Amino acid sequence: MTQVLLLGAGASFGSDSVGCPPLRADLFDTLAAFNPPGWGSMPPQFATQFRADFEAAMAALGVAHPHAIPPLQRAMAAFFFTFVPRTTSLYVALAQRMASAGWNGAVCSLNYERLLELSLGRARVQATVGIPTNAAKSVELCLPHGCCHIFCEGVRGSSQGISFTGFGVSTDGPVVVISNPIQHRQRIENDAFPPVMSYFEPNKRTTSGTSFIVGQRERWGQLARAATSVVCVGIRVRPQDEHIWKPIADSPGRVVYCSGASAGAEFDTWAQANRSGRPSLVLPGFFHAEFAAVCGELGL
Repeated sequence: MTQVLLLGAGASFGSDSVGCPPLRADLFDTLAAFNPPGWGSMPPQFATQFRADFEAAMAALGVAHPHAIPPLQRAMAAFFFTFVPRTTSLYVALAQRMASAGWNGAVCSLNYERLLELSLGRARVQATVGIPTNAAKSVELCLPHGCCHIFCEGVRGSSQGISFTGFGVSTDGPVVVISNPIQHRQRIENDAFPPVMSYFEPNKRTTSGTSFIVGQRERWGQLARAATSVVCVGIRVRPQDEHIWKPIADSPGRVVYCSGASAGAEFDTWAQANRSGRPSLVLPGFFHAEFAAVCGELGL
């Protein structure tokens, strides 16, 4: 039994005052500015939908223009790859506390960027996908939705010569992490297949690295169901994401929730219906306000 930290988009957004990925309400316009030929050329009716509900709009776009999805996914990966934590980031502070404490818990991130991984690296803590072999110097990082710098080597094809329906194709094979910016850009521009990232749509489907995604979701279930405590930061309750929320419902440990007062009320209602009297705690503020409390719950 151990402690598990679950991070959603709100955690990354709240980890610093600037230089963080936008939340879904602002994500579309930021992507459009970053990638004018793709996201910036969205038909007006879809642009409106993306601003209102990003996940639902992505699903609708996949039906109307299925071949547009993989290039947009590659551009999204390039966008998330650009984010690097500042020294003032709460992720850096969190990683430093983990290093000082020799923390042996696990972190599950639902985010596509590398902010937490890079922060751990700055603190000289190795982020390990899978059970660490040297727990004193490593923290397990679980990625149920993949990440922008993981690529599947099972199938390769030129972006100039291959077009396919994003939600209709899945590939498998060994995966590789590409952290070098030049190499990453080359893969984004030249490889038709996007990184191992679930699409930001209700079903969280993926084109690349099916086994990796399945394995990471299974690992998240194992971690949550064996945890003494699960600390959730910056994630809204979405019961339809059963691969995330069913393990939380099943966890025998205490669940601590930190995503602001409004989301906290939603969690409270969900917990009463799905946690069968097992202990839960709602922290009323957002990540930046509750940082000390979150660290205290993790034993940091």
